[in-house]
Amino acid sequence: MCNFHFGATAALCAKPSSPFPLITDNLYQTAETLAGYGFDSIEYHIRDPRREIDGFRLKASADENQLLVSSLGTGMAYGDEGLSITSKDSLTRKAAIQRLKDHVDLASILDCYVIIGSMRGKIEDGDTYSQTHQLMKESMKELADYAEAKEVTYVIEAIDRFETNYLCTAEQICALIDEIGSSRIGVHLDSYHMNIEENNWESPIYICGNKLKHFHFADNTRNFPGSGHIPFKALIDALKTIQYKDSITLECFPYPDSSTALKNGLAYLKSLL
Repeated sequence: MCNFHFGATAALCAKPSSPFPLITDNLYQTAETLAGYGFDSIEYHIRDPRREIDGFRLKASADENQLLVSSLGTGMAYGDEGLSITSKDSLTRKAAIQRLKDHVDLASILDCYVIIGSMRGKIEDGDTYSQTHQLMKESMKELADYAEAKEVTYVIEAIDRFETNYLCTAEQICALIDEIGSSRIGVHLDSYHMNIEENNWESPIYICGNKLKHFHFADNTRNFPGSGHIPFKALIDALKTIQYKDSITLECFPYPDSSTALKNGLAYLKSLL
């Protein structure tokens, strides 16, 4: 018996080359689409919550289709605007922190997590790990205080070295969380990134334990699970061991098309239970 649920990402006006199985210019329709495929939850990717979305309407759409909202993806604010909470430029850093607070405001309506993926930035040329890490801690402490007041939790994603050179493994993020000392910060793992950065499949999950709050599934090609060589059964068994109770969310390329990726990915994962 497992307590987690299966979801998929839906992104608002993302670039066609983005690794999202569902990209749309109307996010309010996506809950019906995913419910029709048999998903239990949905992750919304939104660049700017204040300008682009009506939170209460989005919540109503998910509720009407009996979908949990697992999380909010924030990375488009980094990709499109360069907003990073470790930027050396104080105005950029301040804007990034405010944008993540805006996501927390939306998350408080949707009752979900807020992902910090690429918005954590990277160690820039000429900078040291310590300098970037200090900015990260300062930013996260401010964000954690804000999240505490709103009863929202951030999940920091471990991302591979080809996308960032900072916080690439589960162990590094767990250490950061311990340094900050806030229960409003958890770990977010992604099988695609794990395939590059981790030494095995189970240990990172066990290292995280109850800090693990969110999980993206994509195969080694970043296509839907079951299309490559990642042993998803081992991941699911490890999640059962730690009594994981949150979402396993498909974040993969819409290959060969969105419908096929969603249907085949979900069918494969359900076959492993």
